[in-house]
Amino acid sequence: MADLNKKKMVDIVRSASKRVENKSAQEDFKDLDRKIGKQLEKKIERFEKKEEEQFQKEAGAKEIKKKRFFPITYALLGLFLILSGGVVYSAIEFLPKAKIQITAKKTDWNYVEAVIAAKDIAAIDISQKQIPAEVFSVRKNFNFSFAATGKKQIEKKAGGKIIVYNSFSSDSQPLVSGTRFQSPDGKIFKLTEKIIVPGAQVVEGKIVSSNIEATVIADQPGSQYNIGPISRFSIPGFQGTPKEREFYAESKEAMKGGFIGEAAYPTDENIKKSKEKAEKDLKDYVDSYLSLQIPPEFKFIDASRQFNIIKEEVNSNTDEKGNFTVFAEGESSVIGFREADLISLIEKTAQSNLGANFKIKNYQLEYGVGRPDFKKGKISFAVDFKGVFEEPIDIESFKQKILNKDEKELKIFISSFSNIQKTTVSFWPFWVKKTPDNIKRIMVEKL
Repeated sequence: MADLNKKKMVDIVRSASKRVENKSAQEDFKDLDRKIGKQLEKKIERFEKKEEEQFQKEAGAKEIKKKRFFPITYALLGLFLILSGGVVYSAIEFLPKAKIQITAKKTDWNYVEAVIAAKDIAAIDISQKQIPAEVFSVRKNFNFSFAATGKKQIEKKAGGKIIVYNSFSSDSQPLVSGTRFQSPDGKIFKLTEKIIVPGAQVVEGKIVSSNIEATVIADQPGSQYNIGPISRFSIPGFQGTPKEREFYAESKEAMKGGFIGEAAYPTDENIKKSKEKAEKDLKDYVDSYLSLQIPPEFKFIDASRQFNIIKEEVNSNTDEKGNFTVFAEGESSVIGFREADLISLIEKTAQSNLGANFKIKNYQLEYGVGRPDFKKGKISFAVDFKGVFEEPIDIESFKQKILNKDEKELKIFISSFSNIQKTTVSFWPFWVKKTPDNIKRIMVEKL
């Protein structure tokens, strides 16, 4: 490396000298050239000496490193062998695993029958093809408002509620329908039905008045009777008697409804359509409410529901907005059964044909239209069942019995199971030739 550098430096010097000669041919420059050459040669010698010293240092360092390499290498190699031995030991002692896939024998079985679900049946009856049922019912009522499109000249009387007081005696006082009550400004309202005002009470020698609520209607039509509240109505029939001051009435709310003029009224078509709409809306509401009350495990098939209108009334009197009302009360009922009971009936029926140990693996189930009898609380329906059955295998017991068995012993043991169709066995790692003696390292998968 030093020779190579020296050669390069000499070439550089020679090139520099030639450039000087080329620039000038005068002899004066020759002495200068020689001086420069000597200086360069000294610098080159010093440079070569430094390079040699550096080379010696590097060679010594490499020798030292080389000497240190051997013990470190042996130590690492020993550690590697120890770890490798541990891994092998762990693989032998802790890693062996066995995976067994079992395909159980399966049998197709169909059930096409008519089944009855009834509320008076307490348990599944295979011979009669019957299962328990429950009937769920909800009754609700509602006032529906509809717009009246008819127009006519009408006269309506105002009406409202009054409270009749008895401060006269402890005897009760009957008042016939039509009994008049007069407001301070002379307007007459009449009782719509007979009432009996209870007798007053005597407390510590003093009379405490009694009272009763009653309905009244104005004597004449018109808005001028829309009055109140009124603190005191007198009874003209008692005028001039001792009862005149002691029997009276008051209204807590204003009288309403008095009217003379053109007003809206419901036509026959309005009433027909409003009743249809009220019935439909009530049915939807009651059915939805009923559904929220039924436990989720119950099954309902087509025709298992019914809805009946219990009561329906149309009030053709319109309000200030021209609307009339329809009162409707309805009841919704449904017969339901637990589908789990039906599946249990089918499975038990299959077991009487296939064997007591057979269980349903998977199935498809379709229902026919039901034929309900709501009075008796039962429903009959057709069932189309297509299922796959198999005999169950106790996996935990199976795993316990195959501990520490080689492949030949394992095959002999598995062949003793009449309900196993196919078995696939695999061991891990590759050198393992039998099942582990630890049940946790045996995996059995049933297909």
